[in-house]
Amino acid sequence: MPERPSYSETKKKLDLARKKVSQNDWAPVDPTKLLKDFETLDLWTLEEESMTLLIALAEIKPENYAGGRPPQRSFEEICRGAELFAFTWSSTYFGCQMYLKFCFVKQSLYIVSFHESRSPERR
Repeated sequence: MPERPSYSETKKKLDLARKKVSQNDWAPVDPTKLLKDFETLDLWTLEEESMTLLIALAEIKPENYAGGRPPQRSFEEICRGAELFAFTWSSTYFGCQMYLKFCFVKQSLYIVSFHESRSPERR
């Protein structure tokens, strides 16, 4: 059986995430945690957050996938059991290694984490 997620699977997830964020059709898994991530990045409004998520998603390529194989499953109440897609990449926009993790529940996009990359145990 081939390793999951494949290049084409991660590409489809990224494309769908880009579409959802461009339509402002996303939500945080844990608003308090994600708000801290956004504040650290100096993002204060939904418009700034969505614009910056779009910039980040535009920089991410399928080969930047950094999650489990197969993807880990969420334990958060709002998206319990959903597959988590994590990416690390060298961001031109931020000038550092960044980390973004998201999941889908049906067709809803949930952002789990968005911050400068750090050791796996602190993500």
